[in-house]
Amino acid sequence: MGLDSVELVLSFEETFQISIPNQEAEKMCTPRNVINFIVATLGTKVEGPAVVTPKKHASLCTELVCAMQASGIADKTVTMDLRLDAVFADRRLRRHHWRELRQQLHAKEWPHLRWLGLSADFPVRLQTLGDLVDWLACNRRQILTAEERQALTREDIAMIVRNITLYQTGFTEEEYSEDKRFVQDMGLE
Repeated sequence: MGLDSVELVLSFEETFQISIPNQEAEKMCTPRNVINFIVATLGTKVEGPAVVTPKKHASLCTELVCAMQASGIADKTVTMDLRLDAVFADRRLRRHHWRELRQQLHAKEWPHLRWLGLSADFPVRLQTLGDLVDWLACNRRQILTAEERQALTREDIAMIVRNITLYQTGFTEEEYSEDKRFVQDMGLE
């Protein structure tokens, strides 16, 4: 296994708080293999819609709004379809407020603004606050509590594995499939 693959396995282990033996990790060629292993390891019996992942997503929305309010970037009337251009309308202060929001969220990683001549612009895939929440969900490792691990459905596990995989590979949701191979199709070493 290459370094990319090892980092991916470590991300799965850390997030789900499980151990993946090397022999098992070598058999995991696709996200579906990973999902099936995690389902079996955690003893997930519940089929059906995701339960835990949407709650985590909602808590990220709340956390983002609170951070924006605490730093004075936005008032209480914030919706997830609000455009980032509108939130950070003053281009002269955009970089400053963007860094401030990162600090409020205690984010180790953060999307870089694109420099366009005399001002900074948002990455193409980040146009709304909802896009930023989706970015946080994909790029921020969230450790599950014991109760959350017990409540996971197969769909929850699939969504979390997808988010981790997208982050590690740089793939878009459109390019992702549970049956794509990590090495041959996604280019992991």
